[in-house]
Amino acid sequence: MESQHAAVQRPVPVLQIVGYKNSGKTTLACRLIHALSAQGLRVGSAKHDAHQFRLDDPGTDSSKHLLHGAVETVLSSPEATRVMRRSATSLGDIAESMRGRVDLVIAEGFKGADYPKIALIRCTEDQITLQKEATNIRLWLTWEEAVEPQRADPQSLVSPEAVPVLPLKDQALADQAVIALAFSLLQP
Repeated sequence: MESQHAAVQRPVPVLQIVGYKNSGKTTLACRLIHALSAQGLRVGSAKHDAHQFRLDDPGTDSSKHLLHGAVETVLSSPEATRVMRRSATSLGDIAESMRGRVDLVIAEGFKGADYPKIALIRCTEDQITLQKEATNIRLWLTWEEAVEPQRADPQSLVSPEAVPVLPLKDQALADQAVIALAFSLLQP
């Protein structure tokens, strides 16, 4: 019989990286995943693709399974596993599917999800537009040259009231703020 006082599990922490095409999302995601992994964290990742993509290469056995009506198929080998599903999956469901295997999920895209976000922008117009499309932005990183470096204290990254805007030209400062934000999500 299950205990009536079973521990409630925290959701898997997710940090999103959003922005428009060629804003540097993948580059930042890769730097962040590398930095966090180097500090011993188990990092999962999720990527939203606004375009249609093939679930598998034509002619493979798993593509034949999908072609013949499977709604989900799993391809597994001694070194890797790939899940292919004929439906969209929410970022929350993706993160939950990684429970127990990761400490944090870095998600590229998924603007409509409500997890804490880092937003990359090329210009002020991008910031204005992105504010209408995305919620819970905790840090803005900009390519604009006119932005003066600010100090982003860890508290400002947790509170959405005073969201810092940092220049990407100061990579050390941007990386420090991004890593601090990621670690803030791991706190109970």
